[in-house]
Amino acid sequence: MASSSIEFSTGDTYPRRPVRPPPPPPPPPLAQPSYKPCHECRVHTKTFICIQCNNLPFCDTCWSTWVLHADGATGWGGRPHEKSDPHVITRLRGILEPTTSNVDHEKSLELDDDTTWFGVVRDLSQQQVFQDYGRFAALMSESQSEETQDRFPQLVSFIGQTGAGKSTLIKILIERAQAESRIKLPSPVTSSANDRLPTTGDVHLYGEPSSFHSPIPMLFADCEGLNGGERIPRGLKHRTFNRDDSSGIRPSLQPLLQVDSKAKLKKSRYGSQRKILWASNPEMKKREFSVTQLYPRLLYTFSDVVVFVIRNPRAFESTLLEQILRWGAASIDKSVNQPTLPHAVIVLNATEDVDDKEWDIETATQLLMDDVRYAIRQVPQVEEYARIWRERGRLISSTHDLLKCYYASVSVARVPARGRYMLMDEQVEKLFELIQLKCKASLLNKKRLRMLATAEKLQIYLQAAFDHFAQNLTDPFDFIKEALKHNPVPRDLGGNILKLALLMQAKSPDQAHYKAAHVFTAMSPMLASCFHLDSVRQNLLGTADRLLNNVYIEFCEYAIKVFSDLYLPCEFENSRGKCCNRQLGHSPKGHQNQFGRIIAPGSYQSSFQPQQFLEEWLASIRSHLQKIETRFNDQNNQCSHLSNATIASDMHFQEINRFYCSIGGASKFLSHETCLACLRELPEHALPCGHILCNPCMLAYGKKISPTTIFLEKCPLHYTETFWEPPWQIRVKPPHAGVRILCLDGGGFRGIVSLLVLRHIERYLGPELPLQSFFDLIVGTSTGGIISLGLGVNNWKVEDCIRIFRELCHQAFTPRELKGVPVLEHLAVLNHGSMYKTKPFEELLRKKFDQNRPLFGGSLVEEEMATKVAVTSTISVDQHAVVISNYNRPESSTFGTPYRFQRAPDPDIEMKVWEAARATTAAQPFFKPYEKPETKGMYLDGALYHNCPVWVAHHEKRLIWGDDGGRLPDLLVSVGTGCHKHGSTGEPAERLSPPNRKHKTGKSSLLTQLYQTGSGRLGDILNCNRIWESFLAENAQLHGRSIPGGEQRYVRINPELGENVPRLDDVSMMDMVERKVTRYLQQNTKLFKETAHRLIASNFFFETDPSRIKEVGNGFWCRGQLFHTFKIHLLTRYCRPHSL
Repeated sequence: MASSSIEFSTGDTYPRRPVRPPPPPPPPPLAQPSYKPCHECRVHTKTFICIQCNNLPFCDTCWSTWVLHADGATGWGGRPHEKSDPHVITRLRGILEPTTSNVDHEKSLELDDDTTWFGVVRDLSQQQVFQDYGRFAALMSESQSEETQDRFPQLVSFIGQTGAGKSTLIKILIERAQAESRIKLPSPVTSSANDRLPTTGDVHLYGEPSSFHSPIPMLFADCEGLNGGERIPRGLKHRTFNRDDSSGIRPSLQPLLQVDSKAKLKKSRYGSQRKILWASNPEMKKREFSVTQLYPRLLYTFSDVVVFVIRNPRAFESTLLEQILRWGAASIDKSVNQPTLPHAVIVLNATEDVDDKEWDIETATQLLMDDVRYAIRQVPQVEEYARIWRERGRLISSTHDLLKCYYASVSVARVPARGRYMLMDEQVEKLFELIQLKCKASLLNKKRLRMLATAEKLQIYLQAAFDHFAQNLTDPFDFIKEALKHNPVPRDLGGNILKLALLMQAKSPDQAHYKAAHVFTAMSPMLASCFHLDSVRQNLLGTADRLLNNVYIEFCEYAIKVFSDLYLPCEFENSRGKCCNRQLGHSPKGHQNQFGRIIAPGSYQSSFQPQQFLEEWLASIRSHLQKIETRFNDQNNQCSHLSNATIASDMHFQEINRFYCSIGGASKFLSHETCLACLRELPEHALPCGHILCNPCMLAYGKKISPTTIFLEKCPLHYTETFWEPPWQIRVKPPHAGVRILCLDGGGFRGIVSLLVLRHIERYLGPELPLQSFFDLIVGTSTGGIISLGLGVNNWKVEDCIRIFRELCHQAFTPRELKGVPVLEHLAVLNHGSMYKTKPFEELLRKKFDQNRPLFGGSLVEEEMATKVAVTSTISVDQHAVVISNYNRPESSTFGTPYRFQRAPDPDIEMKVWEAARATTAAQPFFKPYEKPETKGMYLDGALYHNCPVWVAHHEKRLIWGDDGGRLPDLLVSVGTGCHKHGSTGEPAERLSPPNRKHKTGKSSLLTQLYQTGSGRLGDILNCNRIWESFLAENAQLHGRSIPGGEQRYVRINPELGENVPRLDDVSMMDMVERKVTRYLQQNTKLFKETAHRLIASNFFFETDPSRIKEVGNGFWCRGQLFHTFKIHLLTRYCRPHSL
C-alpha cells in the first residue's frame, strides 16, 4: 500500500430538514348578516324576532316599547316573550322543521351513508358480517395537518331510544360549530315529518368542526336507536350488499351515481369485513341483538363520553334508567385493563315547563339524582344491578352510586322543546362545554396513566377490537395487551434491560413461578458485567459504586417501574377467580378475572414492591460489579500486553455464556432492537443463528481481517453450540471511508428509466463489479423502492432487475373488468377502492422477493447484507411519512426528521421484503393501501412526501454514520424517472411547486388532491427536480461557503422524455420511453463515464497511523495507508484495461 501525506479540514455543519411552506392566510371575515326592518321604526339595524308575536322583528329600542313586551307582560308558560336572534332561529328551524320533500330526504340519506362507521349486515348467503366502512380512518386522514404531528382523537357516543332526537342533537351541535368555525362538515339526516321509521342505521361518525384540524379532534358517534326492534332504519333501506365486497361500498350502481365520489373512495380504501362467528341462534341473528349487545361493547370501550338522549323525563326511573344501566352492564366486563371509564351525560331533550334553575347543569344533575335516589330499592331490575355490585363488595346507597359503577361521572343537561330557540341555543352551548370538560378529564386521566392513544394507535386498537368482538362476544378485550404490541420500548439501556426481562419471562417454561423478583435477580450478574464492559468501552472513570450510582441507576429504575406498571398482573384472588388487571389499567373497575368479570372492588395488589426490591437489586448488582472489578484489575496486571477493552470483553464473554445457559439457552432469545450480548447498542449484524450483534461486539468477538471485513467463527452468546466454516463474514464501513449513496425516485412504470440509467453506469464499471457494491446506502421511493430492494437486499444484477421490473409492471397494472367503459369504469374504482387489481401484484411481489424472508435480520447470504437499503412509505391514518429499512440506526437527539423510522421489536412481526415493496408502492387510487396483518398498520405510497428521497438519504446518512455524519458524502447519485424537456414533468405551472400539506378551511385534503390527480401523474405530485435543487441550495447555504468539489459529489440524472411525460400507469408507453432514454444515454456519455470513474475512486480511502501525525505550520502532516473496498482480483481485472 502507498504512503501519503494529506492535509484536510472539517466543518461540522448539518443541513436542516426541508423548510415548510408558510401557513395559509386566515379565512376572510364573515359577511355582516342582513336583518328585516323593525316592525315599529322600520330601520334596518340589528333586529330580533319575537316568535309569540307572529315572528315580528323589533330593534333593541322598540322591543321594550311593544305592548306585549312591556314590564310584567308574559306569554307562553307565564314567561316574557323571548328575544330571538333571527340567524339562530333560521339555523334551528332548518334542523327542527325541515321542509324537504321525500325525494330530497332520500338523497340526503344516500349522502349520509358515507358517514357510516360500522354495522352488521348479511351477505348473499345470509351469513352475518361485521362491516367496517373505514370512516374513522378517513376522518383522521382528511383532518390531518402538517402543524399537528401526533393527534389524540376523543370519541363522544350518542345513545338513545328511537325518536329521542340524538341525531337532531348532533346536527345542532355540528351546525352551531360550523357557524363559528366556518368549517363545513357532514351532519346527520334527521327524520322527515310524520316518519315512524327510525332514521339512523348502524353507527355513523361525524367530525366536530371547531376541533377538526386540532391536535385533539372530537368525533360524534351516532348509534342506532336502542328500541328500534327488527324494523330496518330508513337510512339502510336503499342499501344492497355484494357477498364478495370487502371494500365497505355497496355495488348497486344507481345510488352511487348520486354520492360524492371523492369521499366514497377515501372511505372505501379503509373498509374491511369480518364474519361474525358468535351468531349461533336466531335470537343472536336479530338486528336488535347487535344494537344492544355488540355496539355497546365497542362504543363503551372506546368512548370518552357517552351522551344518553331522553325525550320523556317522566319515564326515566321506570324505563330509561334501566336502559342506561343495561347498556353499561353489557359492556363493563367485556374489557380488561381499560384505562378510564366513559363519562355519562344524560340529556333531557324537549323539556317543557320546568323551573328556570333547572336549566343549570349542576342543579339538573342534583335534582334528577335525588328523584331516582331510591330506585335501587323500588325498581326491580335496578335493584338487581345494585345487588350484583353489593356482592362484588361495592357500597351502593343510592342510584347515583350505582351509575358511577359504570361511568366515571354522571351529569344531566336539559334542552328545551322547539319554540324557545335562544334558550335552546344557550343550552346546547352548555352541553357542548360540558362534553368538552369531560373529554378533557378523560384525556388527562389517560395521559396520567400513559395510555393516551394517537390517531394511528387508536385505529389499530379499533381494528383489533373489531376482530375480537366479531369472533367472540364473551371474552374481554385487553387494552394493555394490545397497547404493548404497538408501543415500542425505548431503545436505550433501560429499555433493553426491560426487554431482556420480558424475554426471560416469556421463554420460561413456568411463567407463573418465574416472577418479577426471580427475573431481575437472575439478571444481576449479567447486568453487572454489561455495566462494566460499557464503562471500559466508554473509558468511564470511577469505582463500581460511583459508576452504578451516577450512570446506570436510572436505567435500572426505569426497567423496574415499567415492568411493575404495565406487565405485572394484580395478585388479588378469591373464589371468583384471579385478577388479571395491570397496575395502570386497574383503577376504574377494581379486580377483574380473565373473563372480564368484576370479582371485587379494590386497588392493585402485589407482593412485588418496586422501590423496596430496587434497593435489594442494586445491592446485588453492586456486589457483582465489585467482584468483576477485582478480577479485571488482577487480569490487567497479569496480561499487561492486552488492552482494557480486550480483557473486559473476554470476561464478559464468559459471563454471558453462563447467563444464557442458566436460563435455557441463548437460541430461545432473539431481538431486532437489542444487542443481547451487551444490552447497550443497537443490533446491526445478523448471524446465521438468528442473533444480531452490535458493531462493538462484532469487533470484540470477531477477527478483523481487513479495514472492511470481520470474520466470526462462533456466536458469542452460545459459542459451544455454533461453529461456522468458513467463518461468517461481515462487511463494515471503515471510520475514514466516505459514504456513497444512491437515491431512486418514484414514478410508476417509468422506473424503467432509472434502471436503464443504472445499467449504463454499470457497463462502464465492467461485468465483474456489480453496481450495488459501490454504494453504502440505497434509498428508494415507490418503484424506486422496489429497485432498491432488488439491488440492495436481494442482490439482483441490474439486468435481472430490469427483466423482473418489466414483469412486475405488466402484472401490477392489470385493469379491472370495466376498464374503458364510460361511467362504469369510475364506479368500479369506487366499488373496489382502486383502479387496478391488487392481488396479482401482491402475488408476484411475494414470488420475486421470497414471501417468507424478513427485511432485517433474516439473510444467510453475506453479499445480500453489504448494502443498507431504505424505502419510504406513509402511515395511512395520520399521514406520517415512514422509512422501512434493512438496518438499524439510533434516533436523533440533535435534529428532527420529517419522517419516522420503523423497526419491529419482535422478529415475528418484522416487515418482509415483499411487504416493504408493497408498502412503498401503495399508490392511491391505483392500488389499495397495504395492511400488515400482524400489526394492523396501513401503508400508502412513499411518494406522498418523498418522491425524490434525497432528504431521507441525507438524514439517514447522518444517523447511521455518526462518526462522519457532518461530512459531505463521497458521492450521492440521484436518479429520476424522466422529465419534460424543459425540466418539468409536464404538469400545469401551479402543480410544480411542492404542495403545502397544511389543511386549509374549505380546501380538499392531500388524499383528495391525490384522487383528483390520480388518473394523471401521481408520481409527480412532488416535483423531483425542484426537491433536488432545494436540497443543493440549502446544503450550500448551511455550509456558508462554496463546497470544494461539491458539484462533483452530488450527481442528478433525470433523462428528458420529450414534451409529454407518460403517466405512471401507462405501461403501453414503455417501449417508447426506453427508446428516448437510450438516445439520452448516447448523447451524455461523458456524464456516465465520469460518474462511473468517481464510483471507482470512492472505493479508495486513507487510514492514518495515529503515531505518525504531527502539526506542521497551519496544518498537519500524517502518514498512513491507502486501502480499497474491492476484492483484489476484481480490482485487478478492472484496472488492467484502464491503466495508462
